[in-house]
Amino acid sequence: MLVGREREDDPGSRSERALAALLDHPLLRGGRARSLVTRWVRAAQDGMAFREDSHFYFTAGLPAMRRALLEMGARLRDAGVVDEPFDVFHLRIEEVREITDVTRMPADQVARLRSLVRARAAARAELTGVPMIDPARVFPARDRGDALVCGTPASAGTATGTVRVIREPAEFHRLETGDVLVCPYTNPSWTPLFQRAAAVVVDTGAAASHAAIVAREYGIPAVMGSGTGTTALVDGDRVTVDGSAGRVTRAS
Repeated sequence: MLVGREREDDPGSRSERALAALLDHPLLRGGRARSLVTRWVRAAQDGMAFREDSHFYFTAGLPAMRRALLEMGARLRDAGVVDEPFDVFHLRIEEVREITDVTRMPADQVARLRSLVRARAAARAELTGVPMIDPARVFPARDRGDALVCGTPASAGTATGTVRVIREPAEFHRLETGDVLVCPYTNPSWTPLFQRAAAVVVDTGAAASHAAIVAREYGIPAVMGSGTGTTALVDGDRVTVDGSAGRVTRAS
């Protein structure tokens, strides 16, 4: 969780040095322009901190909620409504609330809920692996030149390492120290990987997304919104990530 931006009265902080360099631009030497740009930068800094804090507080209660729902699922399993506790997630909360006594459910209610669970589980299985949004529409193809992948510059610097495509938490153990983490997205559970990664390339997101913010905190290069990073880059390849230009090239 972020508790706020770096202190504005600390001229040695990285963000304050960056702001000072920005305000040194010839077009910003007038007092009005400097004041306006400074307000924009401060608002962006506050917005990023608020975004991270809101994510933290919003998700803080999810583990307890998940345990409660799985307990409901276990009781529904004992009543014959579902086969596994996890199947409770195929029911809507209002459908669960209709159950007055899980130990004495009418047979027709058991049959109706069981039918709903099976139908929704089947529908979900059909959509496994199917993207809800076509990445090509969000991140259109661009002229890459000699780059393997291009995206939004999100954390400055360059780093060279071995590509490691990580698509889900079950694969976290595959990332070795010094690897380039290539992934479809990140959330707080992915944060420990940034301690090991030399750089990060993400299919989705922009400069204010979770992966970008964490990469800047760890001081490693990051390219966001690559669109095709997890398909264009191959495990074991050696690449150089330029987080300042938003480019990933084959290492020489």
